[in-house]
Amino acid sequence: MVDRPHSDAQNLTRELARHVEDAVHDVAALAATRICQQVPSYRNNSDPGLREDVAAHCRDVFDTFAHSLARDEFPSRDDYRVTGNHALRRVTQSIPLADFLQAFRISQLTLWESVLDIARKHPDLQAAATDSVRFIMGVIEAGSTIAAEGYLEAQQFLLADAARAARDLVDDLLAGRTPTVASRQATLRTAGLDLGSKVVVASGFATQDGGSRQAIVRALGAAGADHTRARGLIAFRHGEFIGIFPAEEGNSEAVTRSLTHAFDTLRAERIELTIGISTVHLGLEAVPLAYSEAVTAREQLSDQPGVKPLSDLTTFEYLLTKRDETARRLIDPAVRRFVEDDLAADRVYIDTLEAYAKANLNAKAAAETLYVHGNTAYHRLDRIAERTGKDLRRFDDVLDLLVAVKLLTPHAQRHPSA
Repeated sequence: MVDRPHSDAQNLTRELARHVEDAVHDVAALAATRICQQVPSYRNNSDPGLREDVAAHCRDVFDTFAHSLARDEFPSRDDYRVTGNHALRRVTQSIPLADFLQAFRISQLTLWESVLDIARKHPDLQAAATDSVRFIMGVIEAGSTIAAEGYLEAQQFLLADAARAARDLVDDLLAGRTPTVASRQATLRTAGLDLGSKVVVASGFATQDGGSRQAIVRALGAAGADHTRARGLIAFRHGEFIGIFPAEEGNSEAVTRSLTHAFDTLRAERIELTIGISTVHLGLEAVPLAYSEAVTAREQLSDQPGVKPLSDLTTFEYLLTKRDETARRLIDPAVRRFVEDDLAADRVYIDTLEAYAKANLNAKAAAETLYVHGNTAYHRLDRIAERTGKDLRRFDDVLDLLVAVKLLTPHAQRHPSA
């Protein structure tokens, strides 16, 4: 006798569950209609299959509710296995997470309204309908949590997949291979590139460990969108990031502005970059040469933070980047000793020589640049001439000394402004 009321209540709950199951298709269709009307990213979406996808997702969730009601058990994570697939679909359909969760709430409200409608038509089920609130709340709590997790997992999967595609494509281009796989050709098109594009290549590193790869990619991508109107390809290889950008203006200036903007953005986040930028090249087959230029430009920064386009170098400065042992062997022994000794000390004579050259061999102007007395500058120049045997009034002798300094100075000791 004591169990009868409980048994009757269970029977009424199961009957309510059957009514819910019978109405699932119609209620899911109504929920899908409301979602596509009320949520902007759904309403304005160009995917013709979106509405049916939404209805299918609603049917799955509503079935979960009905089965939980019939079993008198709260839903488990296993009851939401298909939610991950729906979340992946929404990511590929460009539905933001906030809109995805708003759609989920609209569907639950529509479900609750359908339960109330059943109770109005069947007064004997009103108590069961009231009691079903706890199951609806369980569906909302578990479902929204799993939906959000599924969405974020899907987003991370697609981002990782896109990163792999970009890295594989960059590897192909650096090796001089023309992309033939359809997916890589699609990645090229998305980046605003084709086989005949004018391109600029960038090479960079974070100057200290701890630079966030995601932050760097985000800043580079945002800068590309803001300044070049085409994002280009960005990939990481062994800590180095490589960018291949369309040179839409026919020169590297737009890309330089873009990367300088990214550099400034990341510096504000305490992430320091050293970035080298190539000149413009025609066709993707030139990417290996452009990459070599970008590395050469980056090395001029001597691992210091900054953005260095190769086009900033004079022809003479560029030729001096091609340092080899033969060139070093041709350096006069007295000049070599002078340079090596001053590098091992405080560079005071080298700095004076460089200031003298920049001042067009004017010792007084060099002294003003160095903030020293004119007699000090003259004394230093005399010491340089005495130790090297060079006449600093002759351009050829000064040039010979400058070349020796460039060839013998390790990158780590070079002044980026020199």
